[in-house]
Amino acid sequence: MRGFETAKILKEQGITLEDVAEEIAYRKETGALSNQPKNEVFMNMTLNEVLRIKEMWNV
Repeated sequence: MRGFETAKILKEQGITLEDVAEEIAYRKETGALSNQPKNEVFMNMTLNEVLRIKEMWNV
């Protein structure tokens, strides 16, 4: 449920699914670590956690 809960919180903060997808692409292309996100709202989240948020976005 963590991905669902996080997705809900991010939606409330105005984050969109496009923002999530952009962060995933950025990390895959650059190999950025969780302390080097493109969007600081994803600070300290692993790539797997961001992927889980994307999966749970519309649940």
